[in-house]
Amino acid sequence: MRTTRAGAAPIGRRTESSQLNEVLSGAAAGRGRAVLIRGEAGSGKSTLLGACADRATESGFAVLRGAANESERYFPLGTFLDLLERDRPYSGQLRAEYRAAVAAPARRTAAGMTDPVSAAAGRLFQVVERQCATSPVLVVVDDLQWADETSAALWTRLAHHAERFPLMVAAAVTPGSGGEAEAAAARALRHCGGLIVDLEPLVPDEVAALAVRQLGGPVGPALLEALGGAGGNPLHLTEMLALLHRQGALTRGPHGFEVTPDHGDLSLGTAITDRIQRLSAELRAALRIAAVLGAEFRPADLAAVSRRPLVALVPVLEEALAGAVLDPVGERLRFRHQLVRQALVTSTPTALRGALHRQVAEALDLTGAPLDQVAGHVAQATSAATDPWLHGWVARHARELVTRSPATALEILTRADAGAGREADRTGLRLCTAEALNALGRPHEAEVIARRLLAASSVEPEAAAEAFWLLGEALYARSPTGAGAREAAELVASATRIDGISERSRARLQAEGSFYLFRSDRLDEAAEAAVGAAAAGGRSGEAFAVAYATWMRTVIARARDGDLDGAVDLSERGLALSVDGAHPRVERLLRTQRLVIAGLRDRIPEAETEITELRRLGESPRSHGQHSAVAIAAQLFRTGQWDEALAEVEHLAASEHLAGEELPPAAVHVHGLAALVAGLRDDTSASEARLRLLRNHPLRTPADPGAAQWLAMARSIAAERAGRPDQALAALLPVLDRQIATEPEDRFAWLPAVVRLALAVGDRATAETAAAAAAATSTVSSRAPRVAYWEHTAEHAAGLLEADPAPLLAAADYYAASSRPLRRANALEDAAELLARQGRAADARRRLDEAAAVYTGLGATWGLRHAQARLRAAGLRLGARGPRPRAASGWQSLTPTELRVAQGIADGGSNPEIAAELMLSTRTVQTHVSHILAKLSFRSRVEIAAEAARQSRVGQEA
Repeated sequence: MRTTRAGAAPIGRRTESSQLNEVLSGAAAGRGRAVLIRGEAGSGKSTLLGACADRATESGFAVLRGAANESERYFPLGTFLDLLERDRPYSGQLRAEYRAAVAAPARRTAAGMTDPVSAAAGRLFQVVERQCATSPVLVVVDDLQWADETSAALWTRLAHHAERFPLMVAAAVTPGSGGEAEAAAARALRHCGGLIVDLEPLVPDEVAALAVRQLGGPVGPALLEALGGAGGNPLHLTEMLALLHRQGALTRGPHGFEVTPDHGDLSLGTAITDRIQRLSAELRAALRIAAVLGAEFRPADLAAVSRRPLVALVPVLEEALAGAVLDPVGERLRFRHQLVRQALVTSTPTALRGALHRQVAEALDLTGAPLDQVAGHVAQATSAATDPWLHGWVARHARELVTRSPATALEILTRADAGAGREADRTGLRLCTAEALNALGRPHEAEVIARRLLAASSVEPEAAAEAFWLLGEALYARSPTGAGAREAAELVASATRIDGISERSRARLQAEGSFYLFRSDRLDEAAEAAVGAAAAGGRSGEAFAVAYATWMRTVIARARDGDLDGAVDLSERGLALSVDGAHPRVERLLRTQRLVIAGLRDRIPEAETEITELRRLGESPRSHGQHSAVAIAAQLFRTGQWDEALAEVEHLAASEHLAGEELPPAAVHVHGLAALVAGLRDDTSASEARLRLLRNHPLRTPADPGAAQWLAMARSIAAERAGRPDQALAALLPVLDRQIATEPEDRFAWLPAVVRLALAVGDRATAETAAAAAAATSTVSSRAPRVAYWEHTAEHAAGLLEADPAPLLAAADYYAASSRPLRRANALEDAAELLARQGRAADARRRLDEAAAVYTGLGATWGLRHAQARLRAAGLRLGARGPRPRAASGWQSLTPTELRVAQGIADGGSNPEIAAELMLSTRTVQTHVSHILAKLSFRSRVEIAAEAARQSRVGQEA
């Protein structure tokens, strides 16, 4: 029997191999692509990927190759961490950072919490991205169907971005193996133009060629007929021939190798069983344990579980290597064929298999193995209900399990609870179970557990305090805009009065309670609770409670009192508590407030500083990260940087949601802003597409502050463009509702538009209400310093109501000085119409020209058309001339930031490097790259670099 040489071209897979070579060549030229290979077990998927990886290595690619493992799916990112571990100089540091991050104490609150898994996934994406700046990269994941959800999502993300890098992303899946990874990968490739390769069975000529290669000679017709039973599966054919060889059932005939008539069963199962049975008994016993360890394992782990010195296992493992049962992979060993491992696993009785997982878990724990590795076996273990080691391990690691993988934690905690002995142990497990359910978005179930704990007479005060905390979180999650927040506030307040709880717990509860009170519009009580939490936290040393309460006091000082100076002072105190990354989530919340305040006070340098600091803190998919991204986008939109604003938040709309479900708040912000910008730019199709997504989204109490600005105005512009001013006014009326637009800045932006539209439809009462609201907000508190933006916006509204152009022009001058170009153009347009109606044609035309120049600079084609139409209706005769419209495509259409990003690409920078240079987030840079590719009709970064170099030469020659 001959052994197929390493790297040999797979027989019968020439077409598929050529397809992979073509994708590999494209990636080498900077035109990356993703590939998904589908086929039954043994069809040659791994062989194809291995040959592709060998060619990539020879071509100078950085090859990151690995395989998902069924036992790794319990914890996130296991597949990619293992993939990067092999021969990568930075992998050890990445794994250490990941382990430290997820092991750190996490404080979950209604306002969100840090997500170390998502942060680690972002880092791993950046590792691949940085490598692409140095060399082409091939990322290969075999058995993707077994990947954990986060690893599968990261592979999909790389697949979506492959075409913009010298990057080939490949994976193999076995259809019908269960799980969502296979379907999600196929959907992603169909969406991004990837290649899906389905491996068909070998045809008879290919079967014959494979037999000739393995046997070293021609094959006769009887043997070919017998081999037909393999169904064209290469592995089955190979094992069948090997079985015939072991049985001595091969003979030489006139036409080549033939099979004896009395050969036995040639099924794949028989062939594999025969192969296993021919191994030594000692090796079979070791392999049975190794199969439970996983598709790959460390020899030291096998020795620990077997309770044998590693040196005693060396001869056994050498036999497995010589018999082609195992292959070396770095410092690990891997089953060459997963069907062999599967046969070993399924031949082990279920009860014994569960007991082996229990034995493996304890042995690995004693060696100091990582939590996820031990937990994967605990999740599959069967043991007595009173197993002391199991319950002790779960009790020690329950909190970290919930933080790392709530789903796995829930499974383990549920089984451990059934066998817990002491009531105190059961209480601790149930508290963790409720926390896991909240984290999984199952607040109804968390509520049931928390209420049962509180109903028990034996619950300890500290446990009761935590149960109240979790119950409040569940209630708020169920109804953040109404009764949930109110009931959560009452419950948490009652928890602070429990006899016997520590002052640390009381401080945490008061801090959380202040948030619920604020969301219930009980601002005075929220302020009192925040002050109390800060005091209690200071006395007890509960630093998180102090920092969190200080953030709440900052919010209340700004939103309730209009005391911007006081809010800044409080934020500085909160930041002092968050030095050296002590409370990164609170720091993000505080800096978001400081950004909003700087924008209101027209302090552009301070706003830019806070944007830089927020980006330094990194990206976060949690609610506090989304709030900061929306705040950054609001500041950029306000200052006329519309494309940059969209780039800042566009990724927030990427999360999938079920048909018929309401879009998450972050997506509402993004689609509202995108619809508004498209409407202002007269892009009807784009605006309507975004608004259709929000068609059934109401602006309701009190969770839509940002959307009250963007979504309401987008709807209003769409109606006005359709010639329905009454509907345009109706769309803006929510900004007059203090239960919806809860904070001054939410109401102020569009109050002048409400006045204008109300007067246009003859509804003076509404116009007067809006103007009065602007005047009232401009003097929100006698204690607070006056805010110029609020005062001039009130002037703008009053000027419209009184038909007086003077305050409108004063407001326009202020808007110009404070870098609010859209507001300036609106005020100039309003003033021009009033001047025209007063017969001051020259003044009206001059102000219209100024407004037109601003609109043109913003690309606001609708704003320009609307202004000209209003002036014609007012009797002003306009000429045909006008500002030259901004280019929509080509190099001239790129924004200043996009030009800087393009130059960074030309200089060879990766997205993280460009982000660091421009003080942007990596996601924002990626969005800019996408916009550049679309505007230039390019497919890869290589084309961007070439065009940037060409433009630079043209500029130098000019």
